[in-house]
Amino acid sequence: MEHPLLWPTDANVGTIHYPPGSHFGPRYQPCLQLVFLHTGCMTVWIDNVAHQAEANTVFLLFPGHQERFAFAESEETHHSWLHLDVPELSPELHTRLLALPRPLPLTPLMQQLIHTALTLQPARLSTTSELLQSMGTQMLWLYIGEGELHVQHNLAPTHATIEQARLYIYEHLHEPLTLEQVAQAVSISPSYLIRLFQAQLQTTPMAYLWQLRVTHGISLLQQTGLSVQTIADQCGFQTRHHFSRRVRQELGYGPQEVRHRSWLRS
Repeated sequence: MEHPLLWPTDANVGTIHYPPGSHFGPRYQPCLQLVFLHTGCMTVWIDNVAHQAEANTVFLLFPGHQERFAFAESEETHHSWLHLDVPELSPELHTRLLALPRPLPLTPLMQQLIHTALTLQPARLSTTSELLQSMGTQMLWLYIGEGELHVQHNLAPTHATIEQARLYIYEHLHEPLTLEQVAQAVSISPSYLIRLFQAQLQTTPMAYLWQLRVTHGISLLQQTGLSVQTIADQCGFQTRHHFSRRVRQELGYGPQEVRHRSWLRS
């Protein structure tokens, strides 16, 4: 089956802080829109049907519907948005989007993408428009992928906590991380973090950490000219010997053979 193409004719992003008790609308939605809620909350009536969205979620709006919004009464609501003009959304993509729950957790990866797009928007580059179109396409595909994963595994909102923990681990891979540090970074107890990882990833946080260190180390062996010692350091191994032993356990051969096989591959 031919894969559905998705390329918007226009994409733009923005961000706003609504004071407590703010309202917006009614209006007719002109395009596909992702609303990224950072703080506060919102109620959006779509064709007079109310939908709720809390902080740290992302909400998809479809074109052609009447909407009105009410934001948190007791605190400021900060949200960002992505507008995508997609003249010919294929029936397959439309069906996939309609099947996703709303809202979805706002994951660290999605937060990174919208932050980058917001930084890029005012840039005076000849390619800013094309870059925003490309990033908007990435965000919509990420939304679809995360949403379908959510449906497939019947994930609870704690999925966002798992993603935050995984991102924290990746960003601090070179450090001597402990379970307590990772749990503190995502504001939950170590025992609860273990239960979340076991339920959703079928592993523990520390086992995930060491597997990621090995996987990243193997990738660096294959893709860079860094020494084995340097790679071991950058991946959080205390010694080169420990790194080499874990690589051998993973693949059946050591770091030098990993590099030899990769570099001489035709």
